[in-house]
Amino acid sequence: MKNMIINAPAWIKVLCYFLILWVATLIAGTVPMLNDFIFFFTIALLMSWAFLRLENRSLVSIGFWPKDKNTIADFFGGLGIGIMMLIFTFILTILLTKDNWKLNTHINLIFVIITFLMCLWSAFVQEFVFRGYPFQELLKNYRSWVAQLLIAIPFGLMHINKGMETNDIILVMLSTGAGSVLFGLAYIKTKNLMFPIGIHLGWNYAQELIPRTTGGKNSALVIIIDSHTTYNMFNVSFPYFLIILIAIIAIWKIKKPTGKNSV
Repeated sequence: MKNMIINAPAWIKVLCYFLILWVATLIAGTVPMLNDFIFFFTIALLMSWAFLRLENRSLVSIGFWPKDKNTIADFFGGLGIGIMMLIFTFILTILLTKDNWKLNTHINLIFVIITFLMCLWSAFVQEFVFRGYPFQELLKNYRSWVAQLLIAIPFGLMHINKGMETNDIILVMLSTGAGSVLFGLAYIKTKNLMFPIGIHLGWNYAQELIPRTTGGKNSALVIIIDSHTTYNMFNVSFPYFLIILIAIIAIWKIKKPTGKNSV
């Protein structure tokens, strides 16, 4: 049994991994108290541990914590990149929508801190679940673009909600797919999860504090106070895809590979 699992094609192992996560999602849907990142992280952690143990490897090999100065630098570098990406996306979006905005003069420090911690936890769990064992297993056995595509699909599906229209589903799959490629490239370049976690955190955190359209939180750092524009694919989605593309090209061309077996 052990040899059969070890010798199984990588895509079979990854498929089993996500099928179990899908079953966990169904269970969480019927038991509300389980519908939490802690539950999904626990399932992913146990599955990753089981698969790695069969290969005589440890969870440490996934690279999900800052083990040295380089990984710490990768995390904070990624954090800065993610924040700057959102800021540039915000600027482009405002230029296109011509929305009026202002800085919030009543900053809620508690909100800022709690939001950071929640975004950190969310980014950590998502990167562990998707760019952890499954992505790394695929990378060992297939070309990087194949691994990127196979992980982008479940990553996108995770962001789909019930009741979404077809157009919204397509947009979500494309936008999260682009993000998945960025995070995957960040891992490929460093061979640890600190860089993608940092980028993911920076983007999500800045997005909570600097909304690009109306409907943001009153405690955000930036408030959209007036909008006369009908939001559409061009004035909202185009800036996002443009900045993501620039970031992917920049990391691909500029960031030197680090870690063992760098590619």
